[in-house]
Amino acid sequence: MESINLNTKILDTYKMKLFNELIKAIWSEEFDDIDNIPKKVLDKSVYNEFGEEVILNLMRIVMGLDPIDKIDETIKEMLNKAMCTKEISTPIISVISQVCNHCVNKEDGKECLVKEKHINCNKDNTCNSCGGCIRECSLGAISDKIQFIPILKLLKDKKHPVYATVAPSFVGQLGNDVTPGKLRSALKKVGFKDMIEVALAADILTVKESYDYCNHIKENKEECFITSCCCPIWISLIKSSYPEIVDNISKSVSPMIACARIIKVLNEDAKVVFIGPCVAKKKEAIAEDIKGAVDFVLTFKELEEIFKALDIEADKEVEENRIESSALGRIYAHAGGVSKSIEECVKKINPKANFKAITFQGAKDCKAGLEKVINKDIDVTFVEGMGCIGGCVGGPKRILETEKGKSFVQEYSKETNIKTPFENINVIQFLAKMDMKKIETLRSEDREKLLGLFNRDIRL
Repeated sequence: MESINLNTKILDTYKMKLFNELIKAIWSEEFDDIDNIPKKVLDKSVYNEFGEEVILNLMRIVMGLDPIDKIDETIKEMLNKAMCTKEISTPIISVISQVCNHCVNKEDGKECLVKEKHINCNKDNTCNSCGGCIRECSLGAISDKIQFIPILKLLKDKKHPVYATVAPSFVGQLGNDVTPGKLRSALKKVGFKDMIEVALAADILTVKESYDYCNHIKENKEECFITSCCCPIWISLIKSSYPEIVDNISKSVSPMIACARIIKVLNEDAKVVFIGPCVAKKKEAIAEDIKGAVDFVLTFKELEEIFKALDIEADKEVEENRIESSALGRIYAHAGGVSKSIEECVKKINPKANFKAITFQGAKDCKAGLEKVINKDIDVTFVEGMGCIGGCVGGPKRILETEKGKSFVQEYSKETNIKTPFENINVIQFLAKMDMKKIETLRSEDREKLLGLFNRDIRL
C-alpha cells in the first residue's frame, strides 16, 4: 500500500469538504442522498486508499461524534444521533487510529510521537486541548470535533433564541472588509438571534478584577501575585504542573463564560454559541464547575466554511453596527492586552496602587516564566498567561497570521471613543438591570450580586 505524502494534511482538507457538503444537505433538507456524500466529495483514490471506516469516522468527527473502531450505522443514522446531541463529550480532540497505518513513520518503523503524546495526555487527564497535536499530525488523523450539527438543529427548530458570541480576536478574521456590523448580519442570516462581542464581558470582568486586585494587594501587602484567568490552556497548565499556585489564579470566570451568563440572565431561554480561534474553549465550555453557560463552540475556520456552504458573502452583507465594548476590552485578544486593561483600571481606582505585570505566551514561555515567578526570580504582582504565541490572535484555528490579526485588533481598539470600561454605557446598563446603579458599587456590598455570575474558585 502506497503511503500518502506526509506533508499533505490530506484528511484535514477533506474534513472541511465533507463538512461543507453536509451543511448544504441539512440546510436544504435533502437527506435522501446523504449517505453518498463521501463518494461525492472525495477523490476515488483517496477513498480507496483509506477505506470506508476511516472516511465514516471522519464524518463522525464532522458531526461532533467520537471516532469508533467498528461502525455499523449509515451516515443518515449517525446524523440523527448527532442532531440530538445536547453536549459534546470529551475528549474534544480525537484520533482516527486506522489512519496511522498510512503514515510514513509507520513504514519506516518509527513511533509517532504526536499520536503517543496525545494518547498519554488523555490518559493522564492532562490534555488541555491546545491543538498542538492537530497542527503536528501531517496526515490529519488527529482532529477536534465540529459542533455545528446540533447548533444547526437549534437554529432550524427555532425553539430557543440562539446568540453568537465572538471572541475579541474576531476582527478581520473573515475578511478585510467584514466589519463587526456585516458579520452580525451574516450570522443572523445563518439563523442566530444576534451577535454579541465577548469584549463587552471583558469590560465587566476588567472592572471586577481591578477591584479584586486592589483588595488583594491591600490584604497581602503586595507579597503575593495574581494570574489572569481567561486562557483555558494557562489554567490547565497551572492545575497540572503548578498546583501550589492555583489559589493565585484570579477568582473570575473567563470573558467567554461571563458573556454567556450575561445573555442568559437577560434571556433565560437563550442558547449561546461561542465563536473564536481556540480549540481549548471547546473543553472549557463543558468544565464541570462552569458548564451550562456556553452551549456549543465553533472556530473561525468552521464559521468560514459555514458561510461558504450557505453562499453567504459576509463582506457584502448590510451594515448592522453598534458599539458594545471599550478599547481595553477589545485588546484582550492579543498578548499583553489583559495586563494593560487591568492596570489602567487599577490606576483609575487607586492611582497609587503598585502594579507590576509580566506576560508569558506559548506553552514553553509560560512554563519557564512560571518557574521564575514561583522562585521569586521575577518581582511581579500580576502574571498574564496566554497558551498561544501572540495571545488569542495566535490561536490554532485563526484564519489570519498572528501579526496581521493583532494589527486588526489594535486598529479596532483605536476606533472607539469608549476608552475604558468605566465609560461603557453597556456595562452601566447591565449593572442597572442587576439593581446596581453605578460601577463604583462594585466595591461595596452590592458587589456580592455579581459574584454568583462571575466568580470562579478553581480547585484541583
